[in-house]
Amino acid sequence: MLKIFVIASLLILIDAGVIAAPLDDLFIRYEAQSSAYELAFARVGQARAQRPEIRTYAAMLINDHEAYGDALRDLATSKGIVISSALATDDKLRLDNFTQISGAAFDNAFAVEAERVNHNNMASLRKEAADTIDSDMHSFVDHFINMDAKHEAAAIALSEHVVAAKGPIIKPPPTGDTMTVAPPHSDSSMPVILPPPIDRK
Repeated sequence: MLKIFVIASLLILIDAGVIAAPLDDLFIRYEAQSSAYELAFARVGQARAQRPEIRTYAAMLINDHEAYGDALRDLATSKGIVISSALATDDKLRLDNFTQISGAAFDNAFAVEAERVNHNNMASLRKEAADTIDSDMHSFVDHFINMDAKHEAAAIALSEHVVAAKGPIIKPPPTGDTMTVAPPHSDSSMPVILPPPIDRK
């Protein structure tokens, strides 16, 4: 009887929006980790990128995800969920890898990663919009899905532009190497004109 009462109470609280349903809880926790990574990723991009368009894109992410993170924490608190801003282990490894590269290699890797991250974010928001029955969750997704759509479109354009601009790398020959020169044909059709003999008398 107590078990039935507890379950019924939980359903009432979920229906009232006081606590989150399991899928909503999972969404909030996933988004907290994802947003923390994207914010850290953007800060690395702004500091290390060579191309100005990447630094501009990173600045946009920083500005938007700081606001997104604040709103997500407020939503989590209203649902009784405690979220962490600590990065997941895999995300830490990804960021560590980015600190090992620089220049054009960094710019290309950043553009590809930005497209991957924003694709996953949009998939998460669309799934939550389709699955949730919580009005607060719907309001949150409706408010921020356009922001993520903007990020995804910008990431795709950035990836196409930056990666496409990467030309072939032509390495100079090692020092000391010489070019092979083909000898002239021996049966040249040009007449050979000899100088006149010198008269030594």
